[in-house]
Amino acid sequence: MKKILLLAFLLVPYLSHATILISVNDASTKKFPIAVPEFVNSKGSKSGMAKKMTDLIRLDLDVAGYFKVMDERSFISADEGDAINFNQWSSIGAHALVKGVIDEKGGKVVAELRLYDTSSQEMLIGKEYTVSKNDYPEAAHRFMDELLLTLTGIKGPFTSRIAAACGKTGARQIHVFSMDGVVHYTVGKLKSNNISPNWSPDGSTIVFTSFMKYYPEIYSINASGSGLKQLTNNKSTNLTPSFSPDGSTIVYASSRTGDTELYSMSHSGREGHAITNVLNIDVSPAWSPDGGQIVFASERAGNLHLFTMPSGGGSSTRLTYTGYQNDQPDWSPDGKRIVFTARDRGAFDLFMMNSDGSLIQRLTRDEGNNESPTWAPDSRYIGFSSGRSGGSGLYVMLDDGNGQTLIPESQGCINPDWGPRVE
Repeated sequence: MKKILLLAFLLVPYLSHATILISVNDASTKKFPIAVPEFVNSKGSKSGMAKKMTDLIRLDLDVAGYFKVMDERSFISADEGDAINFNQWSSIGAHALVKGVIDEKGGKVVAELRLYDTSSQEMLIGKEYTVSKNDYPEAAHRFMDELLLTLTGIKGPFTSRIAAACGKTGARQIHVFSMDGVVHYTVGKLKSNNISPNWSPDGSTIVFTSFMKYYPEIYSINASGSGLKQLTNNKSTNLTPSFSPDGSTIVYASSRTGDTELYSMSHSGREGHAITNVLNIDVSPAWSPDGGQIVFASERAGNLHLFTMPSGGGSSTRLTYTGYQNDQPDWSPDGKRIVFTARDRGAFDLFMMNSDGSLIQRLTRDEGNNESPTWAPDSRYIGFSSGRSGGSGLYVMLDDGNGQTLIPESQGCINPDWGPRVE
């Protein structure tokens, strides 16, 4: 994963006892008004970099799904320096205010970003970030994670990254995106078709299926694009690798015996062995956050349904009984829910249920095929691919299905996997 060139320190400690201003239970339907006047430099003047940072903070607040970023034309306040006229900001309906001072020094950007509660007139966050000029989005992403923590009680996922398989069918490469699409790069340049990426828990490594030696085998590669390594070599179909929460083990589906079963191997590809042995296919494994169980899709009961079992193998527990082609499960990092794909009314849509199979809820409807759901590290956002706009693309949404937003430049991408935050 891209190395962070970032230095952040606290200007004034934000209030650890500050009231949580946004309830995540109903926030997506009750937008929180927030004002973001254009940032300036330390001389009080506008600049190109200050404008870029302003636009990015506004974009990320919109992507976050909880906020109504107020129209600049409604602003009546004429703040002077650090003297903020909170009454005027409150009078136009702003519940919170983001102010920024952005300077460029050599090849660096120094971003001082602050969040205020306009009602209490208190500064909730005050931080300064020094980043290289090309990495200015990292300052905004760090601030957004802190802003969400302060206003909702849950740290945001903006410093995490989403890996996906992108490009023309049969020639896909592994790409990495930030959730707003501002950060986007290709991991290596592999002359083959590459699908089903999965992050290691520390964000250093991506495992995936590649056809570079004709048969689909499992490979790993450093997030920087170096260190390509072949992990399986059995000249059969090997798919959907999934790292254990401690990074020591990878489970995947393989047809090496003729019937597709789940296998386990070390992160280096050693000590592979079957953990299922039942007629009909077992595919799409995903780990519980404590590493004790695996959720997977299987035809052992007829149509493709979801099951759990101990991560080392053993008796399975059936989770779904309705619908057909229930597949691609992903366990939320907080352990409470499982999101999955199911075919309904002729299309693939996304659903969510409690981890014991109860309370199934629909998340998408009448928007083409929606597949490969993946949880953000905060258990609050879900990434997925969708063909709603013709070709496939990557989307993010809140866990109630609201705020579905296309990640820019992700057209042609499938199989997203949401990785950990970059520390």
